Amino acid sequence: MSFEKISVVGLGYVGLPLALEFAKAGLIVYGIEQNPKKVEMVNKGISYIDDVKSEELSEVVNKGVLKAFVDFGSVKDSDAVIICVPTPLGAHKEPDISYIVNVTNEISKFLKKGQLIVLESTTYPGTTEEVVLPILEKSGLKGGEDFYLAFSPERVDPGNKKFTTKDIPKVVGGINEVSTEKAAELYSLIVPQVHKVSSPKVAEMEKLLENIFRLVNISFINELAILCGKMGIDVWEVIEAASTKPYGFMPFYPGPGLGGHCLLGKEKILVKNSKISNVYSLEELFKLESKENKVYKIGDLEVLKTNDLFVNSLNDSNLSSSWMPVSYLFKRKYKGDLVKIITEDNRKLIVTEKHPMLRLDNGSVEVVEARDLKVGDLLPLFKENFEEKIEIREVVVDLIKELSEEWENRVRVKIINGSWVNYKAEIYSICKTDRKYDYIKGDYLPLGIFRRLEREKKINIEHDSLILLTGRGPSTAKFPAVVKIDKDLARFIGYYLSEGCATKERGYYRIRLTINKDEKELFSDIESILNKLGLTHSIYLSPKFKAKTIRINSPLLGWLLIDRLRCGKDSYSMRIPDELMSASLDLKEELLKGLFRGDGDIHYRNERRNYIKNGKKYNHRNNSLVIGYFSISDVLFYQIIYLLQEMGIYPSISKNKNHLKISGYDNLKKLTDWFLDEKGRKYSNYFRFSLKKINNKRNNFPIPLVSVKKIEFESVDNIDVYSLEVENTHTFAVGSGIYVHNCIPIDPFYLSWKAKEYDLGVRFIELAGEINDNMPRYIVQLVMEALNKHKKAVNGSKILIIGVAYKPNVGDPRESPALKIIPLLEELNGEVEFYDPYISEIKIENNKTKEVKYMKSCVLDEEKVRNADCVLIITDHDNIDYEMIFKNSKLIVDTRNALRKRGIKVDDRVTILGVSK
Repeated sequence: MSFEKISVVGLGYVGLPLALEFAKAGLIVYGIEQNPKKVEMVNKGISYIDDVKSEELSEVVNKGVLKAFVDFGSVKDSDAVIICVPTPLGAHKEPDISYIVNVTNEISKFLKKGQLIVLESTTYPGTTEEVVLPILEKSGLKGGEDFYLAFSPERVDPGNKKFTTKDIPKVVGGINEVSTEKAAELYSLIVPQVHKVSSPKVAEMEKLLENIFRLVNISFINELAILCGKMGIDVWEVIEAASTKPYGFMPFYPGPGLGGHCLLGKEKILVKNSKISNVYSLEELFKLESKENKVYKIGDLEVLKTNDLFVNSLNDSNLSSSWMPVSYLFKRKYKGDLVKIITEDNRKLIVTEKHPMLRLDNGSVEVVEARDLKVGDLLPLFKENFEEKIEIREVVVDLIKELSEEWENRVRVKIINGSWVNYKAEIYSICKTDRKYDYIKGDYLPLGIFRRLEREKKINIEHDSLILLTGRGPSTAKFPAVVKIDKDLARFIGYYLSEGCATKERGYYRIRLTINKDEKELFSDIESILNKLGLTHSIYLSPKFKAKTIRINSPLLGWLLIDRLRCGKDSYSMRIPDELMSASLDLKEELLKGLFRGDGDIHYRNERRNYIKNGKKYNHRNNSLVIGYFSISDVLFYQIIYLLQEMGIYPSISKNKNHLKISGYDNLKKLTDWFLDEKGRKYSNYFRFSLKKINNKRNNFPIPLVSVKKIEFESVDNIDVYSLEVENTHTFAVGSGIYVHNCIPIDPFYLSWKAKEYDLGVRFIELAGEINDNMPRYIVQLVMEALNKHKKAVNGSKILIIGVAYKPNVGDPRESPALKIIPLLEELNGEVEFYDPYISEIKIENNKTKEVKYMKSCVLDEEKVRNADCVLIITDHDNIDYEMIFKNSKLIVDTRNALRKRGIKVDDRVTILGVSK
């Protein structure tokens, strides 16, 4: 394959030097950059990157071999596309791979056969194959056959004149052998050596090894510097001495430090395992899973590996839904902005500002940060996959097996079609008291005696041929020994959840249902279910409230609903049992019938109305129906939403309360036979007078969609947030069923997270990250101590920072420790200025208010230095007059040993990191 035209996506400190080298090698290069200002500068031959000379850039631009664009149209004309977009870290060291996802989605629109796609952005192992490949294959082309895909880690060292882009060997790893070979062929055009590895994961991990090698060693030196300072040892002298060893040692130097987004714990999620399916808040789910799984800590991140836990997930490549395994649950502290997303049907979801959301774009699903959502964006909603084969178990409760010991003397066991007389010898063999005669005479056995006969294998009777008795005389109540939840009982549980309550009488729960006295068909259905179960009941009327209360005599029904199924005792605690959330669709529908017959409200309108349109008068019949349901129980409310959506019914939600509304012909048609009495008549009349069905264009889309109506922001401080990792698809439905993407932690720290997948602790790497994270605070402490010795506080002091770039002699502030140190000093009311010959302006974020401001570099002269109470050297650029700074400063904190390194003999005005004073 010969490469003639290529596109480089992202013209930053990696992409622009790369584009220049390919252009100098004779290829036609299209640069793609979202910043219009940079595009304009490139097309004028003006460089904004220190490592790229404007004269070299201008030469290739004037020749017509390098041209920059904002859009991706040039991809269709390219033989290869190289992705060089940033993957910045968030406050909790989580990756922002949205740039990778977004540009890959754009590339997929123009992908053609024979193209090579290479990812260079630093990321976690697996990104190329797990994220990039599925997106590209949405084009219909097959990776490794129709197009080729590889990962080649960027190795640019900004400011390094000895090793530039063309001098550094490239590592390449493709998704198959031919992809690797084609990537090697491409890079061999501009570099002297290409090293091929067996897979993209190897290449991705190689980049992490480079980064972590430096991270761990600098962390060690930073910690050693603190220790040396306390012990009166000069750490710089120690390093200099160790560097004389000609083998086995590489010097690293101390410095001020190296420079995750989730959901609120109250957000609900539908999960299932091999036993149950139910709705939990993320906070509840994390607590529940932490009882059975070990919780690992990585800084302030808590992570646990789950087993046998599934969540409904969306495959964003083919828009199918399925139940996918959850690999990990995460919990962390968060400080920053929250985004509250409100949809047109009043669904609400609160996430951190950078949490990756899913939205529809030109017929496909893309990933965007929550803060980048806009009003009108379409979000995908929960959809059950009916074609998926999911094991649905019968819901059967054997009371003889499950009742606790406290029931053994209270419950009596009776044979339905038989007598205990036939087991007289067996009973007498274990009963030595006179009570044995009463058992035979009364033809019953206490539950405790029955269980003992079973344990000693003296009897073998099927439990479903037995009945249980409680109470005596007229108050005797019967109850089946084995309860199978069929359609009738599922519907009765729905009645209880909407109209019932449980009160304790003599230490045991009794069940009551209260309905409108005019709901005769509803009463008849409840009574028939009770008769079928053999349950007696009493009724009393409330003239004041026109209500009929049904009191069911059996305490065993109370045990079943409260203790066994955990349905709740009142309207605040009601919830659908786990078993019914996992039951068959016909049982779930009967449950919903009971719920809506009980607490459902129907608003029906059938009247003629006059209106004027285009100057003409019209008189039409207004035939409309809205079905509502309110629950004060959050859990029950979200359970109902998920069950409705599982059946293809998509409700809207009232603005300020747990009230859902079902409208629209398609939705309402699915509720046939749900209602009785007056509600049933209103429902029937709606369809009787419906003239036509209004077609919703969104109904033709493979998944349901909802539009964003409003977006609100709120700043929070130190709250718990949660997320989870879903295998393969990396998406899950949360809240009222809105699909979102995973939040995946990353670092060099993200490698420690990835290691949990293999049950491997990497404490060494975790500690390295923690040490470097704490260095900015230690530097501020040094400034405080230096000022205190001269009877000054940071409060009100003028602090001049020298150098805010992340390394010497470059104009790049990304991940610079200065970005953390400046806000810390300002929190203490220090008056901070900075000077950097390579950086004219930096963005600073207030740690508490999260307000963003821009600081400009000041002019460095003798007066500026003399006016400063303390000069803090963070980056030791070579083109700074350190002699002038030393001569005119009142105090200096030197975190880089910049003064002594340049032969300046320091005095007691100077505090050096790692040197005791």
